[in-house]
This record gives sequence, C-alpha cells and structure tokens, in this order.
Amino acid sequence: MRSPISEDDVDELELSTPDHRRVADQLIEWGDHPHPRDELSARELLTAAGEQLELAGDPEAAEVVYRRAVVAEGVSELDPRSHLMALLLERGDTEQALVLDTELRRSRPSDAATYEYMADVWADHGDDRRALGWVTRGILAHEEGPGFSGTDFAMLCLMRWRIREREGQEPDDYDLVGIGLDERLDRAQEEHRPH
Repeated sequence: MRSPISEDDVDELELSTPDHRRVADQLIEWGDHPHPRDELSARELLTAAGEQLELAGDPEAAEVVYRRAVVAEGVSELDPRSHLMALLLERGDTEQALVLDTELRRSRPSDAATYEYMADVWADHGDDRRALGWVTRGILAHEEGPGFSGTDFAMLCLMRWRIREREGQEPDDYDLVGIGLDERLDRAQEEHRPH
C-alpha cells in the first residue's frame, strides 16, 4: 500500500510541472488506490484530476474522470457534478447540463462552494435567473443549517446582490450583508495598494 497523501502533496504535485496530463495521471493513480489516512478523498483526487485534464485541453477525458468522481468514495468541497455540468454547458449540451443541474439542486449540497460555483457558471452563460436561483438556495441552506462560515455566507449574499443590482432591484437585508463584504474587500485592496 502506498503512503497517505496530504493536501501539501497534491499542491506540490500541481506546482512541480506544467504538464497537466502528467499531474492528472498521478492524481488518478492516487484516487484509484486510496489510503485510509489520505487527507483528500478519492472523489476529491479524481475531481482535481478532471480539472487538470481540462487545463490540458482535453474536455473529453475530463468528462470521463468527473463521471468517475461522482460515484467515487468520500466527500469533496465542490461537488464534481458541478464541473461536469459546466463542461456539458461549454460543449453546448444544454439539455444534459439542465438534467444534471436539477439533480444537483435536488441533492441539496452541503457546501457553499457548490452554490457559488453553479451561480458563476450560469452567470457566465448569461442566465442570471438560474444564477440567482443557486445563490438564493445557498443562502437558504445556510439559514436552515448547519450554517456555512461567515465569509462563505457573505460571499453568497454579495453574488446575489450583484445579480439583483444588474436587474435594478433595491437592496434587502441579505444584499446589505454582501455590500458590507464588498466594502471590506475594497478597503483591504486599498490598504495593500502601493502608494
């Protein structure tokens, strides 16, 4: 049995070479032969491999690996179905992407990252209605508990406000949380800007 893999091992691997395919192969190898003390689940390792294959310009291979990640053991911060759905949308397979979107929505993801990512994907494809639906569901998931971190919750509120602002809506209490985060980010950027 191989040694356990840490997050540092994965970071080191990704920084060690510009060859995304080689990185993906190693991640797949680790994901296929998990160690009980790995810091990343097989699902996370395969999802990361899919991302590397996308960076290598091979969306077909990435799709295969994302599909394997969906059924792999363990949890991952970002549901691999969100990557798969984005890939299908990019390819113009909107019908299949919508089926996956519905499936993912019904599974009620437990992490803020999936709600943020899905909202981003739909906003990038010009569908603010679906993007707004995802951030709103994320906010409701936070309210129903267990809640996300304060930053994740504020980020969802900020994404929601940016969409609502584009539509000419007046800010509500959730939007004000997002606006507060936006102002803090602006101040932090200002402080780090060379004078």
